[in-house]
Amino acid sequence: MILRSHPHFCLFTTLVLANLPTGPALAVQSASTMEPLVVTAERSAGSVLLGKDLDLFQADSVANLSGLAPNLYVVTSDTRGYGDIISMRGSTNTLFFSPPAVGMMVDDVPMGETFSYPAGLLDLDQVAVLRGPQGTIYGRNSAAGMLDLTTPRPGPNNEMHFTTDYGSYNAWGAKLRTGGPLGNGFSQTLQLYHQQRDGFIYDPTVGRAIDDRSLTGGLANLYWKPTPDSEWRLRVMAERADDGGQRLSLLSSPYPFRVDSEIAGETVMERHQVSLHYTKDGAWGRFKSITAWQDWKLDPSVTDLDLTASYPGYETCSTILQDQQQWSQEFRWESPQDAGAWGWRTGVFFMNQAGSGDATREFLVPFPAPPSYVPYAERTVYDLNQWNAAAYGRVSYAFSPRFKLLAGARLEYVDAGIDRTKTSASNVMPPAYIPPPGVVCDDLGAWYFSPELGASYSLTDSTRLFARSAIGIKPAGFSAFASTPALARYDAERAWTNEAGVEVTLPDPHLTFSLTGFVNRIADYQVNRPDVSSTDYYTVNAKQVTSLGLETELRWQPVTGLTLLGNAGCVNAEFDAYPYAGKAVPFVPDFTASVGARYDFPQGFYAQTSLRAAGTTYFDEINDVRYRQDSYLCWDAEIGYARENFSLALFGRNMLDERYYTFINSLIKAGSPGDPQVFGIRATLSY
Repeated sequence: MILRSHPHFCLFTTLVLANLPTGPALAVQSASTMEPLVVTAERSAGSVLLGKDLDLFQADSVANLSGLAPNLYVVTSDTRGYGDIISMRGSTNTLFFSPPAVGMMVDDVPMGETFSYPAGLLDLDQVAVLRGPQGTIYGRNSAAGMLDLTTPRPGPNNEMHFTTDYGSYNAWGAKLRTGGPLGNGFSQTLQLYHQQRDGFIYDPTVGRAIDDRSLTGGLANLYWKPTPDSEWRLRVMAERADDGGQRLSLLSSPYPFRVDSEIAGETVMERHQVSLHYTKDGAWGRFKSITAWQDWKLDPSVTDLDLTASYPGYETCSTILQDQQQWSQEFRWESPQDAGAWGWRTGVFFMNQAGSGDATREFLVPFPAPPSYVPYAERTVYDLNQWNAAAYGRVSYAFSPRFKLLAGARLEYVDAGIDRTKTSASNVMPPAYIPPPGVVCDDLGAWYFSPELGASYSLTDSTRLFARSAIGIKPAGFSAFASTPALARYDAERAWTNEAGVEVTLPDPHLTFSLTGFVNRIADYQVNRPDVSSTDYYTVNAKQVTSLGLETELRWQPVTGLTLLGNAGCVNAEFDAYPYAGKAVPFVPDFTASVGARYDFPQGFYAQTSLRAAGTTYFDEINDVRYRQDSYLCWDAEIGYARENFSLALFGRNMLDERYYTFINSLIKAGSPGDPQVFGIRATLSY
């Protein structure tokens, strides 16, 4: 049975807990801000990308985070996250339906499945990229890692930032951000944005580019501090993408940015979020409540399946409508900054996801009588529902100023259900050749326990050793696009992850350096597999995968005005058992790397450049070389002039016009070429 939470219950519980006694208040803080509380139960290996770091690498989307942290990579067909695969240390989600390996939080709001992640990045204070399982410090489970995004809070004074840019392919955008106090304990932040460009892929059959992009959205936050030690926050976000088709072209074509298709394609997507946050500080620590509702809608996604105009009168295409609504409630307690030897973070979490879809695929199939190929359609209508409840916690204890141990655990119950009907039709084929409707109505529920242990030891004031062992779990579930009921269910994936490393921090030359090694043993690895008898995908479990690798990061300011950032990660993720023993796990590059440098001249001018690289990536289980992307390197650069209230910049991306694919579909023998060379100008006004 599928249970659903009620929003009024979540809000009522928040109000009750908000008025529980919390002891003496902490020191009075600013009326418009509440400083973040450091969680002394320290985290595992991770990267913190500040807003200026994202600017250095010109990262304006989740896909652009590829390579900015070691072994983080995004496989994308440029459809605003739909069909994206995010990998970390050899673990991935699948194209459709399986739970994410890499979770995402934005301002403490948990995102849903990977396809519902926001594609564009807002103005951000920072992105924390945490590697390894993080289910002991977040309500939202994350078996392989977490992307924790934080937007700017209001400051003590009112401020406004306006940015506009224009570039190649008639690309232009505008972004407005405001923030500041409103009086009587209230304050606000607001972000509004619009981006659009012409498509990269030209189709002479329809006489235009078919992958145009347009995105409009906004984020508003209203803060209220009724007392110096408490705060309410109402967060509202809305976004609409009105795009062309997927960025796909045939692998056999010598021109990756050209197709001859009779169908232009279309992608229309909307995201809406509303969340209510309550924070209460006391002498014992901090309490947080986050109540969130989200709705993600795809209506429609239209894609040509053969990317040709070879069959006049027959449209070989896919039309998908999909919706996911999500309610979540988290209650979290954290230790104060001055907790002494002890540090802790604990909480309870509830989430309900209700998804529905209507997918129709039209294509040609062989027929024993003339004509030899006839039109055929498959339609899948489904409801996928899931609810889960979890309790989690992590505690650390410093036995001495140099030696610290941590331990944590997560206990979670997940209930999932599917109600799916698949029908087939043809206006040419006799009824005897058309299979009866396929119906799947099933339900499963299971408990999952995820422990962790870790330790750190400071050799010196600047050098720290650390190690951690943890279990990460991706729950069992259902694939709605499976061709038979037996294939609809997949089992839970369990990863035993182990890491050890060293971190060096030298304040005088402003240098931090880290080196981490990891070994992960992953049982029942969830793998995306195409159905060769149709155009469907489903999820299966490979018996075991071993993933091992190294990661290194560097941040250095050797002289005033010069900033250097660099990271590299290598991973060897392979199947251990028949029939693909020794084969590389698909969608995982064998290395990622990036390096960036910026120099600010005293007069206000600056220059920055960055490189990012990805290693060989396979896109199927058998490692077919036809569906392999070899290693590639992209170079970006920017020069500009910046003062306190104004900046102007000229930028270039993929300066060498490197040709590569960010996604390959072996079923239709097509791929998504990476961004071509583009140039542009950007101006920002602040006051």
